[in-house]
Amino acid sequence: MGDSGDYSSYAASAIARAPGLMNEDPACPDPILEEQVHVLAKLLEGPLSDEELGGFLIIYGRLTDELGGHRAGELADVFRTSTPEGRSALRQSLRHMNRWVGGYSGYETRYPVTIDPPRPAFPLFKVIGVDRIAPTLYRVFDSRAKAHGTRETVRDLVIRTGRLPAVPRQARPVRRSKPRLHWCSYTAWDSPVATREALQILPEWNSDCSVRAWIAASSVARSTFVAFNGDSDPDHTGPNGKELRFVGYFYEPKAQDHEAMEGGGLQVGVAGAPRIYLLEEWSESGGDWSVVWPG
Repeated sequence: MGDSGDYSSYAASAIARAPGLMNEDPACPDPILEEQVHVLAKLLEGPLSDEELGGFLIIYGRLTDELGGHRAGELADVFRTSTPEGRSALRQSLRHMNRWVGGYSGYETRYPVTIDPPRPAFPLFKVIGVDRIAPTLYRVFDSRAKAHGTRETVRDLVIRTGRLPAVPRQARPVRRSKPRLHWCSYTAWDSPVATREALQILPEWNSDCSVRAWIAASSVARSTFVAFNGDSDPDHTGPNGKELRFVGYFYEPKAQDHEAMEGGGLQVGVAGAPRIYLLEEWSESGGDWSVVWPG
């Protein structure tokens, strides 16, 4: 592991290779980008390749939140960069992002952003090799929730099929509208109450969080994404005249928006219909989780 001076030199080298993303005065680099690149160099504990830098330039703006701060440091938790495997996964994910869109110039060309009509672009940051970061992902849901478009509960569907309900796979690297994903965590909390607190699952969402599916991370190693937030905006409409429902988009790995709840829980998004290997349900009488599938 290098010292802070090494990280600064790695960051300076990367910034010098990104003149197009700087302010007009080369002597005054974009301070938000500069700070994030310093964070990234420290997380990676080494220099950035051109592909890794290219991938980061595509996503860094979405690590900046609505208050002008940034969440680049939270990549340490998503990728567990305290481990060699986590640092390798982050590097591989950045390279994949760069290739997926054809580099930064490809990103600008293939996914142009327009203001009138509003046409935003939202890059999805895929976590390549999540199985090297965590062996299991956990998906909690309401025991009464119905599978989309059916009368069958998600609980019963999972028991019947051994899979979570299908959501679309993400074949394109950049979205114009908000995708549906399964929100999963690396952590299995002790109870539904602890789960709701950590993930800031609000009472008005009416989820008892009493059913929990276990997913082998190896089975979703190419279909897992950094979690994000995106809101609707009634003041803006899309080309079809309808309200834009995917604005204010930024990566949000950790739940931290609601001060009344503990928060701090980390989530990732999983596409498709992942196979599970265990389904648990909370027992109020026993005060613990019990396995309901396989029986």
